[in-house]
Amino acid sequence: MAITVSGLSSGLDVNSIVSQLIAAESGPLANIATRKTAVQSKISAFGTLKSALSTFQTALANLSSPSKFNVQSTAISDSTVFSATANGKATSGDYSVTVTQLAQTQKLAMGGFANKTDTVGSGTLTITLGTYDSVGNSFTANADKTPVNIAIPAGSDSLEKVRDAINAADAGVTASIINDGSSNGNRLVITSKDSGTVNSIKIEVSDDDGNPLDDSGLSRLAYDPTATAGSGKNLTQMQAAKDALLTIDGIDIVKSSNTITDAVEGVTLKLLKESTGSPVNMNIATDSAAIEASVMAFVEAYNKLNTSIRTLTKYDETTKTGAILNGDATARTIATKIKSVITSTVSSGGAFNTLSQIGVGFKSDGTLSLDSTKLQANIASNFEDIAKLFATSATATDSQVSFVGNTSQTKAGTYAINVSQLGSDSTDTIGTINGVAGTGIGASLKGAVGDDSEGLLIKISGGATGDRGTITFSIGLAAQLNTLVSDFLNEEGILAAKTDGLNSSITRLNKEAEAQEARLDVIEKRYRAQFTALETLISSMNSTSAFLTQQLSQLSANSKS
Repeated sequence: MAITVSGLSSGLDVNSIVSQLIAAESGPLANIATRKTAVQSKISAFGTLKSALSTFQTALANLSSPSKFNVQSTAISDSTVFSATANGKATSGDYSVTVTQLAQTQKLAMGGFANKTDTVGSGTLTITLGTYDSVGNSFTANADKTPVNIAIPAGSDSLEKVRDAINAADAGVTASIINDGSSNGNRLVITSKDSGTVNSIKIEVSDDDGNPLDDSGLSRLAYDPTATAGSGKNLTQMQAAKDALLTIDGIDIVKSSNTITDAVEGVTLKLLKESTGSPVNMNIATDSAAIEASVMAFVEAYNKLNTSIRTLTKYDETTKTGAILNGDATARTIATKIKSVITSTVSSGGAFNTLSQIGVGFKSDGTLSLDSTKLQANIASNFEDIAKLFATSATATDSQVSFVGNTSQTKAGTYAINVSQLGSDSTDTIGTINGVAGTGIGASLKGAVGDDSEGLLIKISGGATGDRGTITFSIGLAAQLNTLVSDFLNEEGILAAKTDGLNSSITRLNKEAEAQEARLDVIEKRYRAQFTALETLISSMNSTSAFLTQQLSQLSANSKS
């Protein structure tokens, strides 16, 4: 607490005088407070800018995918028979589809047990998936599915533990216990996970009781479709494995699944039931409205960001005042770089290189606008090329070379492909991209680390070895902007550096304010000490004056007497 001076001797309002003197000395402290408020306002403004950029990036992330632009609609005359989705690569037109049979899984059941804890028997089960030919009475294993051995040890061979062992083995089947309500109603049901005749079930048993074929012990689970009942074919078939049978435009098609992705290029069919009567018509068409909505979403996302930046950086000619970030180099750099990307050229190998070609352009106020008529005309003539303008894409000169993906390290460009060994499920592709040895992953090949093609993943689905043409990889505008904004927002980006600098200024100003407050404390103490000395001097002088007055009065009285 500051020392107070009464002012009784001098008659002065010392406390008021000292307060005024300190106020006069507080100019630097007030200046620091003003500067601190200005810096805090900038920090808040950059927080607003960061939020606007984050919102813009969210929109860009959605628009960086080709699926937002390669949009096709499907119309089906009877949607209860099947559903269909197109990925943008399908040929538009009408298709006639008839479904004569749905694919289904095989189900096998074992005779019932009174309790789930009843013993089945110990030994080993070998489950193989494959195709049963009833005409030749033969079973051919599915080359894509490896047979699985399942040990059933004594003491862990109850009905429920056999079920659990089968499910834990990941053998391509599932096991469940169903109670039919009878006295021995607990029945083990084994179902293939995948449908189709290529996934029929064969179960061989090594029974600890010494007989792997009889209907006793673990061999009750034996099921060899080529054997006879009670001699290795001991389970009961409740549902046979079936393939999906359908015709498309008069062409017969057989598939193991009801989800079909390779019958019509670019179309996924999901069969729901068998058709009756006339064939079902499927129409594939370009979804112009969805594409226009995606382009409009890009325009609106930029305009929202532009409004935020202009509000933070504008100058009011009427009031002759600037917004908090008016003239700020960081905000100006961000706005300039974003606009530079939007007005840049994309070398996609498609029909469009700039946004203006599809009807997107800047207005006089700095916002983007969309010419819907021009966009719709371009959708009709060059549907697939619109996606290349916005998203990452790649186009190969060889029809059996396809683009799978890329990483953030992949640079735009045209790269030569050479294959010395084709890959498969068991063999990796060997070859080069851009003249540099890539990494084989089955039938795919990945660009080498350090090369411009780094992270570029392509699939070679067939053909010859040797030169396989080129693939042109491009990074569309939405994808470029997404990367640019990520750079702005990351922990080492321009915004973080600016905010760190401003926070450092706040720290420095706080230290300056503390120093000024300490200086004012010293000054106030000095002033009060000076006034205290003054009061002491005046009090002493008053005492001397009173004494002298008393002495003079006494002398005067003595002289009169």
